[in-house]
Amino acid sequence: MKRLFKAKRVNDFDRKMREKYSLSSLSLIAKAAELALDVIREHVKGRKTVILAGGGNNGADGINLLLLMRKEALHADILFISEAKSEENRKLRSLIPESCVVSTLSGYDVIVDAIYGASYHPPLLPAVRAILDDANSLSSFRIALDVPSAYYFKADLTVTFTALKEEQYVPIAQSGEIILCNPGFPSDEIEALKADSYLLEDSDYSARKFLFSDYKNTRGHLLMKAGSPSYKGASLLSARAAFHSGCGLVTLNACDALSDIPLYYPPLIVRTGNVDYSAYQALLAGPGWAECSDRSFLDFPGPMVLDADALSMIERGDVFSYRAILTPHVGEMRRLCMRLCIEEDALSLSEALRAVVIKKASTVEIAAKGERYFYLGNNPSLGVAGSGDVLSGIIGAFLSSSMDPLDAAISAVILHQKSGRAAHERLGYYDALDLIEEVGRKR
Repeated sequence: MKRLFKAKRVNDFDRKMREKYSLSSLSLIAKAAELALDVIREHVKGRKTVILAGGGNNGADGINLLLLMRKEALHADILFISEAKSEENRKLRSLIPESCVVSTLSGYDVIVDAIYGASYHPPLLPAVRAILDDANSLSSFRIALDVPSAYYFKADLTVTFTALKEEQYVPIAQSGEIILCNPGFPSDEIEALKADSYLLEDSDYSARKFLFSDYKNTRGHLLMKAGSPSYKGASLLSARAAFHSGCGLVTLNACDALSDIPLYYPPLIVRTGNVDYSAYQALLAGPGWAECSDRSFLDFPGPMVLDADALSMIERGDVFSYRAILTPHVGEMRRLCMRLCIEEDALSLSEALRAVVIKKASTVEIAAKGERYFYLGNNPSLGVAGSGDVLSGIIGAFLSSSMDPLDAAISAVILHQKSGRAAHERLGYYDALDLIEEVGRKR
């Protein structure tokens, strides 16, 4: 996984390093521009480029980039968004010939955003929003320096400096491909900087490897409280996903109306009435539960994953000691946070309930024990009915194999995403059953 830092932390680090090592802002700006040109040279060669420059040091990066490009006879012009606000910006502006200062974006093949970088403070001014709207609407290749301005500029490529910023990965940010460059700070100082969050990669996936001697009773037994007469399918999808994720046994504890489910899926055991919780390694509650209001599942002594309708039964005062994994989508999280009277934020929810929280969105966010983890999904094919039930089943299987809840959450998200990509590559768009088949292949 890669370390992520809040933009403000990186800005503070920048200032401290300049003071500690007597580094001049102009030398750092010059180095940043050189590194940026090395990255983007093939994108701008032989193409008309316009640079949007703000009044601060991000704008100064853009001005220096312009000077370097013109020195190499690369076609580049500049559009100033505001008056110079930093001394560095003013000094560099004095070197620019009037002939390359423009007032329109039309006719350019490449647009470089150097308005705010990591120093954006809301609100976004209407005049700047209009310029960014214009830039986003054009077919030009879009490049951002450091961070897409106001997290609103839609970059195809972002050249970022010093460290990866958390703001580049939130769902509203559109950074495209991100290339990290160090403008001149000691690498050991950057390594010593405490991360604010982490970016997950496929290499972070880890699931229990079974022995040749393993069989159904040693691969974990998952108890499910799921399904209803109107939504039998949700419980079947979760159960099937659990089996394809390596679970040895799955039991559905359901009402009498679901006693016929084994006719549809024979591997699934169905038990009505009360069950002995001690017989199961993990619990999955919520998929397709509909009108159920029984909170007895909260008495389960082991690890559990709470999804869908189980989330609506969580109340203020519930505490899970990080043995529970909650899987809300954006709407469910908003409702749950409102009910608990807390900020609508995955980390706030995790801390309030002492639970692992998986916020399902195009960028998946996992929060636990004061840490945040992001996974760049960017796979709209996963937005299919039953996809969340599949994820819940994967998590339940991993929990039943005695994985730590946070590790189970991370690996389940990665497996779910990898399987979605594989299904899309093989089939185009697909349904939840196709997704489950890929889970079994990728597990």
